[in-house]
Amino acid sequence: MVGIYFLIFIFPLIAFPAEYIIGKYRLKLSGIFSSIMILLSLILVIDAYLYLLNHNAIYVHYQWFYNIDFGIYIDHLTVLMAMMVSFVSLMINLFAIFYMREDPRKNIYFSETSLFVTAMLGLVISSNLVLLFLFWEIVGLCSYLLIGFWFFKPNAASAAKKAFLVTRVGDLLFIIGMAVLYTSLVKISPVSPLSIPYLITNAHKISILIGKNTLALATLLILAGAIAKSAQFPLHVWIPDAMEGPTTVSALIHAATMVTAGVYLVARVFPLFEYSAAYSLYTVTAIGAFTAFFAGILGIVMNDIKRVLAYSTISQLGYMLASIGLGGIIGYSGVTFGMYHLVVHAIFKALLFMSAAVILIALLELRDIKQMGGLFRRMPVTAILMLIGAITLAAIPPTAGYFSKGQIISASYEYYLNGGSIIPWLLLLFSEILTAVYTFRMYFLVFLGKPRSYLAEHARDPKLVYLTPLMVLAFLSLTLGIIQKPFYKFLYSGVNIYTPPLYIAVIPVIFSFIGIGIAYMIYYYTVNKKIDISRNPLYRIIKNKFYLDIIYTDYVAERIILPLSFYIGHGDRTYDNSIDKMGSDLADAGTSLRKIQTGSAGYYVVFLLIGLSVLFIIIELLGMIK
Repeated sequence: MVGIYFLIFIFPLIAFPAEYIIGKYRLKLSGIFSSIMILLSLILVIDAYLYLLNHNAIYVHYQWFYNIDFGIYIDHLTVLMAMMVSFVSLMINLFAIFYMREDPRKNIYFSETSLFVTAMLGLVISSNLVLLFLFWEIVGLCSYLLIGFWFFKPNAASAAKKAFLVTRVGDLLFIIGMAVLYTSLVKISPVSPLSIPYLITNAHKISILIGKNTLALATLLILAGAIAKSAQFPLHVWIPDAMEGPTTVSALIHAATMVTAGVYLVARVFPLFEYSAAYSLYTVTAIGAFTAFFAGILGIVMNDIKRVLAYSTISQLGYMLASIGLGGIIGYSGVTFGMYHLVVHAIFKALLFMSAAVILIALLELRDIKQMGGLFRRMPVTAILMLIGAITLAAIPPTAGYFSKGQIISASYEYYLNGGSIIPWLLLLFSEILTAVYTFRMYFLVFLGKPRSYLAEHARDPKLVYLTPLMVLAFLSLTLGIIQKPFYKFLYSGVNIYTPPLYIAVIPVIFSFIGIGIAYMIYYYTVNKKIDISRNPLYRIIKNKFYLDIIYTDYVAERIILPLSFYIGHGDRTYDNSIDKMGSDLADAGTSLRKIQTGSAGYYVVFLLIGLSVLFIIIELLGMIK
């Protein structure tokens, strides 16, 4: 009976070839079939959710090869993640029917997005790390294809390659982490060593058997894979460039679903982190909190509307990862807080990206916010929808973002009170100011004042029917706070919801409003050209993204990786040539020896006598030596 849940990822897989074929003959129908298949997946996920209300986890698995099994494992964490992926994917897919309506290759787009949704859902419900990794790689492939969907744009083609290469760094380390786990457990595990149910239910026993430091090594390598996929420092550099793809791709892959795969991975195997050496979860917290702050700084100086949202995504993913890391002291509650923010973020960030897509359609892909302005009067519906997304991102009460981010910041303060460092709390707290600044700097420049370009002057809202998915997401952004505590309880019945003193609890809200005030000042001085900070050294450093791209490209890639690759390639070619020469020499020797095969008996007798003579002489000489 529960085997039906395999269809969760099989339904969109059916749409993968079907969309291509349907669109080839009926291009106008592109996107409809894939939306239906994703809807069916969502219905199955909801059914699994209802099943879990009265039953234990769903676990169906089969022998694959040697001691590796494959199958599905759906527990409370899995079903919430799968519900988010399928629902948000459905909303974005429906909107993409409007967004991609004029694209002559839209059938290929919907085919590739169907494969992406397949891979993402398969990743989430996989019962084994090996199977999870296979879906993980398909997600990376789809990211490459969709970022470079408009491959005729040099920037898009370059961005696709950059995303693929950067995430491969993390994937390699992820593989090594799995190898460490496998080799450590293969002789002591009674079942598949990389089975997810086995790993998470026997984490304490595994820690004792293989040692906390070995387990920490494995978890840190797995974390490296998550860092690359979820764009955490220092492997965050691919996401801003990935904005060269269609904006619906940015919404689907690089805001709501794919980039959360890394966070989900850490949450999925959290017991391994929990029972490994303490520095493993400390590292998770440190990277997450620093990334939240670091990306917030970069977001302030961006003028490309999509890149502002891209750095916002990086920052919010930092909040999620930091929250999971807090579990080193506050326990599994940290995972519940991080996953709640993951779901809330998927909703409001998809809303923000799709609102940006509406703006870009109206402005013929003009992305510079300094050339917009005055759109509130010309696109009032889009302006209101984006405002809802903005206040949710900035954690203004009573939006869902206020509840999700506020709880993470409160948890980081509890982390400090219970013996942890105060730095995560400070970084996450000051990230609130940065979030409000870059969010409302963007919003004010886009919607307030007078139009600063011809395109902005003639922008208009599309028909309301096209904005229906955005309205659904806006409604959820405002109301999802209602389910905060039920969400926590469903995910972990023993959750500890810490309530800090009032003077601590109000600081994030105060910081958010301070950030909005700073954003308005920046907007006012920018529009009226009363200040020019372009020559400020600090501004130039931030504008150049702390020169990390230059360091990676000009130094790491060109001066280390390429020369190293050349010498390795040269050595490989030299070795191959020597093997080829050996084979050629042996062939030549064979050709020469073949000449003595004349077929004449007398000729052979002569050679036999010569050989015997030589043999007798050797024997005689050896006898004389003795």
